[in-house]
Amino acid sequence: MRKRILCATLVLSLSLGLTACSAGASKEVSEYKKSVETFYNTLVDVDKEINDIDPSSQEAIDKLFEEFDKLETNYSQMAELSVPTKDVPETFAYISDLADEASSYMTQANEYLKQSFDDSSYNENTLKAALECYNRANKRAVYIVSLLNGELPKDENISYE
Repeated sequence: MRKRILCATLVLSLSLGLTACSAGASKEVSEYKKSVETFYNTLVDVDKEINDIDPSSQEAIDKLFEEFDKLETNYSQMAELSVPTKDVPETFAYISDLADEASSYMTQANEYLKQSFDDSSYNENTLKAALECYNRANKRAVYIVSLLNGELPKDENISYE
């Protein structure tokens, strides 16, 4: 449920940010924002797939691995996007680093998830680490939406100096 609310918030925030673009926004900025919107739509789709997994199914773990592979790929692709630098709010300067961090955290989440069920055994500690990395990746995605909207995320753990 919490994941659905997060994804819905991400999509809504991104949609508002995209409609708030000024008419004079460059083509590069518009294309970048469209790519990020596609990224978030994919997150929503993957979230739905994860929530639809039947945990009692024989294929549940394999399906979860498949969906996390999709997440890792999508975060990696988002991190590879070239963030516009011309005629953009100064907040865009932070997006590239956040996207790289988000991608790195999602890669770690995927690795920890697979370690959690290595050799058909379950390791609660690596699963907790996977969930923490997953949450950190998603938090950075939320920050990116804020920055695209020209706002600095409100978090005591972030410095803008």
